[in-house]
Amino acid sequence: MKQKKLKELLEVFLTLQVTKELPRQGFIYSGFKRNEADSVAAHSFNVIAFSFLLARELKNSGEEIDVEKTTILALLHDMGEAITGDIGTWVKVLAKGKFEEVENKAFKLLVRNLSDKKELISLFSEYSDLETKEAQIVKLADALDAIAQGLNTPGAKLDDFKLADKKIIHDKIKDKKLKKLFEDSVELMFEKKVTYFRGHIGKK
Repeated sequence: MKQKKLKELLEVFLTLQVTKELPRQGFIYSGFKRNEADSVAAHSFNVIAFSFLLARELKNSGEEIDVEKTTILALLHDMGEAITGDIGTWVKVLAKGKFEEVENKAFKLLVRNLSDKKELISLFSEYSDLETKEAQIVKLADALDAIAQGLNTPGAKLDDFKLADKKIIHDKIKDKKLKKLFEDSVELMFEKKVTYFRGHIGKK
């Protein structure tokens, strides 16, 4: 690889380092203390992991899902926030689509020197448009991660998350099976019928 291209790639890599320290500030309005809001990087990891695993399970059950594309969409979905910072759900609602324009511009700036920039921009747009099952799986994972963070935070205003969930179900997740899967997941999590694995604790 030529040094010029390596420098361009490292610029993206170093810019993404910002997400490790970038708080998900939308949580602050929902009762979180500053140190309780997770980082964009931590959030992104869980979204990527769950999107990948869910896509595989759905494909194995007979659904037509592109697992690789789903994983890539999850990987890209918040990269623009390395430049824009995190904006809460309800601020985005107030902005009436204007923030999405800013985030799209930020993503284009981030990948402007990469060889596959056109493909990456197209994939980022696919996630933003939420028309495909793959994009909706990522949105589902994105929303569930926020709920999980809320449920694990004592002072969180859970009613805020319930309101956001209704909006996501109504406006974002259009596939009927994914909508039902999201609703079932939210119910199981809120009613604490499932929690994180603890089977290894106390075992030798």
